Amino acid sequence: MDSIHSLDELHALVERSHEQPVVLFKHSTRCPISAQAASEMKQVVERFEKDNIAFGLILVVEDREISLAAADQLGIKHESPQAMLLKDGEVTWHDSHYQIQYDRLESILSPLI
Repeated sequence: MDSIHSLDELHALVERSHEQPVVLFKHSTRCPISAQAASEMKQVVERFEKDNIAFGLILVVEDREISLAAADQLGIKHESPQAMLLKDGEVTWHDSHYQIQYDRLESILSPLI
């Protein structure tokens, strides 16, 4: 999972979604709910990273400006933890908190490979 620390990296990831599906995960290092979601996302990445699906990570506390820019650019209310699927520069699916589960994401990503 590529860490996103700049606006240029965020824009590049959104552009990449024109070539392949991109999952963007917004994670708070201070939140136990986010820690659980990160554990689920780790499994998702291990399962799908070889299947032409790209993954990006924004740490919402450490890179708050990038996190808020992502919400503005993508038109999705900021939440943390939050996962989004991008295709052709648009969010086609998103969820947050306890809804970020391996089984849910597997059912969404499997049809894309």
